[in-house]
Amino acid sequence: MAILFQSHSGREKEKGPSTLVERGGPERGGPERGGLERAGPPAGTDIAVDEQADFGYFVPPLDAPENYLPTSPATIDELDALGNHMIDAVANPENPATDSTLPPVLTYWGQFLDHELTARTDRESEVTSVKDPHPPAVSSTVESKLRNARSPRFDLDSVYGGSPIGTGITADMVTVISGLRHPTAVNKMRVGTAIDPGPLPDGLDEHRDLPRYVQVQASVRDAALRAAQASLPAPEFAKFSAGLPQRALIGDTRNDENLVIAQFHLSFLRFHNKAIDFLTSHKTGWIADFTSAQTLTRLHYQWLIVEGYLKGVCDPAVVDRVVQDRASHFFKFRAEFDARRQSSRLGNALPLEFSVAGYRFGHSMVRAFYDYNKTFGRPGNGFLPNASLELLFQFTGGGGGFAANKKLPKNWVMDWTRFVGVAPHDATDGQPARVARKIDTALAPPLKTMVKEGNDEVAGSPLQELFKNLARRNLRRGYNLRLPTGQALHSLLKQNGAVQTGAITDVSTIFNSKPTLRDFLKNSNSKFFERTPLWFYILAEAEKAGGNSLGEVGSFLVASTFVGVLLADPDSALSRDFDPTLSPLRMGDNTPIDSLAKWMRFASVME
Repeated sequence: MAILFQSHSGREKEKGPSTLVERGGPERGGPERGGLERAGPPAGTDIAVDEQADFGYFVPPLDAPENYLPTSPATIDELDALGNHMIDAVANPENPATDSTLPPVLTYWGQFLDHELTARTDRESEVTSVKDPHPPAVSSTVESKLRNARSPRFDLDSVYGGSPIGTGITADMVTVISGLRHPTAVNKMRVGTAIDPGPLPDGLDEHRDLPRYVQVQASVRDAALRAAQASLPAPEFAKFSAGLPQRALIGDTRNDENLVIAQFHLSFLRFHNKAIDFLTSHKTGWIADFTSAQTLTRLHYQWLIVEGYLKGVCDPAVVDRVVQDRASHFFKFRAEFDARRQSSRLGNALPLEFSVAGYRFGHSMVRAFYDYNKTFGRPGNGFLPNASLELLFQFTGGGGGFAANKKLPKNWVMDWTRFVGVAPHDATDGQPARVARKIDTALAPPLKTMVKEGNDEVAGSPLQELFKNLARRNLRRGYNLRLPTGQALHSLLKQNGAVQTGAITDVSTIFNSKPTLRDFLKNSNSKFFERTPLWFYILAEAEKAGGNSLGEVGSFLVASTFVGVLLADPDSALSRDFDPTLSPLRMGDNTPIDSLAKWMRFASVME
């Protein structure tokens, strides 16, 4: 649906006691949003209401050529060669050398968070091209023309859809957005029901699929078809119409592109609904209505972003430093961007160094195989001994694995105990460990032939091979968008007091155990050993530290952006100094919901 939407940044109406005090605003390092924000369409045929925003360089464009990769077609060839070096040749279900100590949920939690912040950043356009990356765009052109289709706030627009108000909003659009909520229990969110064949992975209920158009009333389906037909070319509309029954009725359909993120999204719908049940059955001072449940779901989620996600993938000391500093470097970046782009800015800028390089570290954490549940994993007497990444993409609305029923089979419901770090496993049985891969420069083999990418290109062509190869795409994108080298960014962050360590002047020294990669870096005509592509540099920095978290530069980029985004929202958990002890919601043993495992148990998606 090509829909124009207005801002949905209004404050929540607080229903509960005054322990949740609003403390946002400029004095907290989080200025109110303002400026020249403009409405923008959702990505593709998504539902979520949002507005366009900006991308800019965290470090203002540098004039010295040595701060960038050499501008030459030959550089592209060497970037492609580097990308091929990064992807493992063989996919083994169990390879302890690639395992981190991080639970695998962090990989897909990170993907969910990315979808909250950005959209349409990987498309071919006049500003950025993977197919034709040379010559790179001029920095001023990138900042003036590259737009984000999401306004970066951790507000769960993919779950709640935003507010369907503003010029251009039709009755069909309102109908589709309202379809996200339960048709009769109006304070709750709609969820889907898994179907046979089973079994379920546990003793919980079967209502653990995303809501899908096949299950909703005809008025919602018809409204979606009319809205899509009004904005899509005939061939695209025909494809949309044919796939509508199994399509997830969620704000951002990227959250149904693989089963792990789909089941993660489901936990938010269930958490909201369980919050309604809890407020109904307990005397808390909170009204058991939609707004209360939405407010509490957002606050718990935002608290977990810092205490669960950031302190899981980043150096916790860096996260604490950024929080204590109130993300001052992030707000300095936004102020400098606004000053130099006064005539073209939209507002709410995100750093390109974060979006195009720093936050792509999660790609290295993806496994080729997962110990998914008792049917597709241990103890080994189920249907398959593990679940391949390809199967996790197939059994979604767009993957073709739902057959005629257009719903998730019960035997594909996740066993979250295997993903959040609460269930131990036998590491000697030759099956996948219940951890993510290390954050390092080695990617799993399926990322060389991504199943949902490049399928519009001629089968087997060099162009299709390019679009399916994640490492080559990422490296070409960074070159095309003229990111500084890792050494240049690291040195300037040190100079500005943002990081404490010095730059890695020769990255090749990290790879003495990988002589082929080491020699390639050292002997490259582009001198990648000392002018290192930023994405690779951040992964190498993490690899040097052992691969169980980002290094200091990567940690700073991610933590600064996330904390800055939270502080820019005066209603966020960080701005309001919320922690789970201030929430009326409690576990069955009356303890606060202060971990992701407790989140999953409260939502009744994990025993």
